[in-house]
Amino acid sequence: MITGELKNKINAIWQDFYNENMAQTSDIVNQLTTLMFIKMLDDKQNALEAQAAIVGIQPKDEDLVFKHGDYKCYEMINGEKQLKFQIPYEKLRWKNFKNLNSMDLARTIKEYVVPFIKDPENRAVGQFGKYAKKYTFGFDDKERLLTSVVDKLSDPELDFNKTDLMGDVYEYMCGSGISGQYRTPRHIIDMAVEMMQPKLGEKIIDPAMGTAGFIIEAAKYVKENQKEQLMASENKHAFQNEMFYGCDNDNNMARIGYMNAVLHGIKNPNFTMDSLLESENATNYIGKFDLVLANPPFSGSLVEEATNGKILSICNTKKTELLFVGLMDLLLKAGGRCMTIVPDGVLFGGDKAHKNLRIELIDKQKLIGVVSMPNGIFSAPSKKGSSSKGAGVKTSFLIFEKTNKGGTDNVWFYNMTNDGFTLDAKRSPIDGSDIPDIISRFKNLSGEINRSRKDKSFMVPVAEIRNNDYDLTINKYREIEREAKVYRPTSEILADIEKLNSDLSESLEELKKLM
Repeated sequence: MITGELKNKINAIWQDFYNENMAQTSDIVNQLTTLMFIKMLDDKQNALEAQAAIVGIQPKDEDLVFKHGDYKCYEMINGEKQLKFQIPYEKLRWKNFKNLNSMDLARTIKEYVVPFIKDPENRAVGQFGKYAKKYTFGFDDKERLLTSVVDKLSDPELDFNKTDLMGDVYEYMCGSGISGQYRTPRHIIDMAVEMMQPKLGEKIIDPAMGTAGFIIEAAKYVKENQKEQLMASENKHAFQNEMFYGCDNDNNMARIGYMNAVLHGIKNPNFTMDSLLESENATNYIGKFDLVLANPPFSGSLVEEATNGKILSICNTKKTELLFVGLMDLLLKAGGRCMTIVPDGVLFGGDKAHKNLRIELIDKQKLIGVVSMPNGIFSAPSKKGSSSKGAGVKTSFLIFEKTNKGGTDNVWFYNMTNDGFTLDAKRSPIDGSDIPDIISRFKNLSGEINRSRKDKSFMVPVAEIRNNDYDLTINKYREIEREAKVYRPTSEILADIEKLNSDLSESLEELKKLM
């Protein structure tokens, strides 16, 4: 989350673009995130070299983005591969070109660094070129702007290797006018990842990945909890190349998600820009995954002719919030699990598609739990005071397991009222977050059976849910404890009224005498 001094620094960069008449939000995002990626590559290598120096070794060349010797860029001319240019890797590093004069800086980035990151043969940046096909250098005749932005991005506080800073910056820019985009807060992503506990050997997908927040945090969780296993070459290869999948049909979002993944150790994330809801795009993904983590778009619409028929067999609808849950069901292999955010309308909607989807999860799969979140978690006001599409919608997490034979017995409900931040536009940190309690209780569901329905969490037998038309709204089952009020005896109240009447009569008599 961008706050305080860091927010001011990002605002200053944004203002630089405005001052040079580059005011189109999409243009700013396109140019700024690409420069951020270029810096992130160097930040990552600086950290790697520093760690190696501590133990007195040289990092392996295969782990370096900027290797020893020269980088050679080739191009196809008349069907033949010919050398375009050759330059020492060191000259492509941010730390070495950031202090060049304006003209040399622009020339270095345009003629050498951009071809380097877009080179499809450059394994050090994986398939980034695929996601940057539409990117063109935007600082021609704006060398002064480029110098100012590079200078501000070189601030030591903007170390992209330490945190998911690009995601934070993008989230802030989403609130600055990028219509229709908003980002799942990291602490909510962390909660879901901690509850689902991803592990090596699993295939994980987010079919609406945005900036790949769920993918990044799942990767961090694996690296933190399976350090020793990751040292094995086969596990490391699987982690870097075979474990993480994602989709976003927005070119900018897919590119930023890819940049984030590469810079968090996932060398070759399996990302696509083809919507998995449409046609047969999901054919090679169905039944393949152990874990789905997602926060798909709300309130979207997709015509039947464009929608994958297998999803329509689960819920025949145009509504993307239902179609995405149906897709996630299809993506899972038997024994796979899903935790996804949905608007609360999915939990109680009365039309056929809503109910059929809930029947699928409850009767044909195993519905595990529903975490009801407070309204306001996704508030993302813009600089002009408006909100991103979807912000402010009441949401819940749905948690289910793919079985293809049912198995729902009791459904766990949790009523989250505090996520650690105020629920106004400012989202200031506060004490009393429910998140640690949610994680703790979820990891011990057997201990939830006998909880009172007046508690934060409780279990509801599946038969009761079926009898309530498959309604999954927490308030349908919650018992709200109301404080008993003690009223005075009616005899005392009547006596007081009689006394008031008597006093009023006496006052009127005295008034008459005075008149």
